[in-house]
Amino acid sequence: MGIRKDELNPLKLGLILFIIAGLSGFLLSYVYSITQPVIDKNDQIKEQNNLKILMPELNSFKKEGNYYVVYNDKKEIIGYVFKSAAKGYGGLVACNVGINKEGKVTGVIVVSHSETPGLGSKIEEVKDGETEPYYLAQYKDKSENEINFENIEAISGATISSRAVLNAVKNAFAEFDKIEK
Repeated sequence: MGIRKDELNPLKLGLILFIIAGLSGFLLSYVYSITQPVIDKNDQIKEQNNLKILMPELNSFKKEGNYYVVYNDKKEIIGYVFKSAAKGYGGLVACNVGINKEGKVTGVIVVSHSETPGLGSKIEEVKDGETEPYYLAQYKDKSENEINFENIEAISGATISSRAVLNAVKNAFAEFDKIEK
């Protein structure tokens, strides 16, 4: 009782592999088509929640390219929330940056990053007794001229990650300057 030679036919094995791969691809695309709308909706809800955190007076907003124009209940522009990113140690550090009409930062939220856990990820660390990341809180109420390491204390051992957030905020101000002129 051994293996018959015709059972190892490469064409037969190739056809079986092709069918399995085809079915796997079909099932994967089917699951993706079901889950992707849910993921997109959750991302949209998270983005809207970030807008409310960054601009508490928000009544409505309008998306304009890579930023949001934020309005109060009187339909007056109160500021902007920019999607901004800069290169960190492990890749891009993406942030939402709120800037009010007076040119002051209302807040910074790190949306995604690939920084080193336990070191670079300290950009999002919330200390005991606080409600927001201590590093990001330093940016509040700062103007464009105050966004530097003289006014913002970098995280010890995570200077590259700290610089990435700082540069993302500077990039947001570059966009703000284009809008305000």
